[in-house]
Amino acid sequence: MRSFLRKEFWEDRNKPILFIQWALIILAVILYFQSYDSIEYFYSGILRLIAGIITLLTGIENYIVLKKEYIFWFILTIMFCGMGIDKLMN
Repeated sequence: MRSFLRKEFWEDRNKPILFIQWALIILAVILYFQSYDSIEYFYSGILRLIAGIITLLTGIENYIVLKKEYIFWFILTIMFCGMGIDKLMN
């Protein structure tokens, strides 16, 4: 189990993309806790855009590694970014 997790989450990954994803996840967690008690559509839109960027990076990484599911990640990116832009516009 330990070697599976190491291979899945570290060895088969593109390291620069992985570090950018972790930085975005940390930023999203900070933004979430900053806007936890208030109703702010701006923060909600930004969080959804960050989720869209993270899924875009996952799709790019899967395309580089030649995995078949990169199309799914690109569709998910369009959905997250669309929801984020919709929240920012309202």
